[in-house]
Amino acid sequence: AQATLVQTFCIHARSLRRAFIRQPSRVALNEEEDLGCCWLNMPRLTEQLIRKRAEHNDGVLSDLEEVALHQQELEKIENLEACCRHIKILLLQNNIIPKMEGLSKLKELEYLNLALNNVSKIEGIEGCESLKKLDMTVNFVAAEELEESVYNMKANIMLEDLYLTGNPCEDWSGFRAYVVAHLPQLKQLDGKMILPNERIKARQNLPKLQQDLELAVQASLAKKAADAGKPVSEGAYTKESRNEMYLEMAGQKEEKDKNERRRMGTEPKEPRIVPGIHNARGEIRQCNEGKYDFNIDDETDPTKIIFELGVPKYLDTSALDVDVNPNYVRVVVKDKVTQLKLPSEVCADAAKVQRSRTTGSLRIDMPLMAPGRVRGEKGPAQLELQPLRAEKPLASAKAKEAVSVKNIYKDPRKMTSNQKSTELLREVRTRRTDVASDTGVRKPIGVACDVDDDGDDDGVPPLDVRT
Repeated sequence: AQATLVQTFCIHARSLRRAFIRQPSRVALNEEEDLGCCWLNMPRLTEQLIRKRAEHNDGVLSDLEEVALHQQELEKIENLEACCRHIKILLLQNNIIPKMEGLSKLKELEYLNLALNNVSKIEGIEGCESLKKLDMTVNFVAAEELEESVYNMKANIMLEDLYLTGNPCEDWSGFRAYVVAHLPQLKQLDGKMILPNERIKARQNLPKLQQDLELAVQASLAKKAADAGKPVSEGAYTKESRNEMYLEMAGQKEEKDKNERRRMGTEPKEPRIVPGIHNARGEIRQCNEGKYDFNIDDETDPTKIIFELGVPKYLDTSALDVDVNPNYVRVVVKDKVTQLKLPSEVCADAAKVQRSRTTGSLRIDMPLMAPGRVRGEKGPAQLELQPLRAEKPLASAKAKEAVSVKNIYKDPRKMTSNQKSTELLREVRTRRTDVASDTGVRKPIGVACDVDDDGDDDGVPPLDVRT
């Protein structure tokens, strides 16, 4: 079953290689530029990728025991020792990893699968004390690297199952006996049980196997030197062909993901440009792009300015960027700027930034650089200025100079009927008195005269009375 699986992998790799040659890249670039661009876009084994592939463990890495990272176009093993110390099953098959590294601290690792990669030598697993199964199917472990690879596996005393099918070292006829003789802990090689008599026979023929290996190494090196100047055939399975094949697959996958993101509307947008501190006129910008509630208080405490910003309650504090300047305060909340010019110069070094655990609002206390007089405090008392007044005149002078203006504006046409009759009667009596004077008749003395009929004319001065 293992041999059938290896043949299937090899056939699939050759078919992909032919498809790659027949259908060149659609990008109109030369080969070097195209390969360089693709290499830059190859994914890496990051902590984010490991969490994504650890969905069965809710993305938790501290107690992760199994992770499948196959067919990810990975080029390097990294971040596993720092993130997954308790990993037991690690699947890295079908990538383009050229070197075994970053594995020595995985003390609990029991199964490592590196099939279908570009590994040339087995190394870096001496510290994997619990390793029981190692799958190196269809890699590039050649005869010249077999001796060192076997020596590096002697420290894994728990190793029971090893797969090296599809490697160039398998072309040497003494390959199986050599591995069995050097690794007594093995129970199964390439899916086939190791019998006791086979192990004894391999141990007996070990000196001869060592000589044959040296000859096989020389033959392999000579063959590589002879083929160095020859063009590679179309169906050759080499590291370069696998790299080209996986680069093409990575490009197709990226194009597919891009089309899917465009269809779903989740394509990442260009990063927003955060406005600067000053505007086009060179003045301090005043803006509130996030439209958050804010308040500047410089009256409660005359020694400082208090700035409060109502940011969302459940927003992570790491998304806030606060900048206190002597002349302005600036808060960036998720690329949205809130910046205000301060009414007075403050001491930025002594500013204190706090956030409420109840409401989530942001509070910034900024002491004034030079506190002035307290607002609302009364200044020193000043004399009240009174307008100039004229001196009061004496009572006698006032009595002399007093002039009655009673009835000065009295209009005779508006007189009442009683007043009119009185004036008329007075006029008649005055005329009668004048007539009597003309006739020589005098009024007897002692007869009372009417007050209104005094016989005198207001315009004529009074006559002297003679005895």
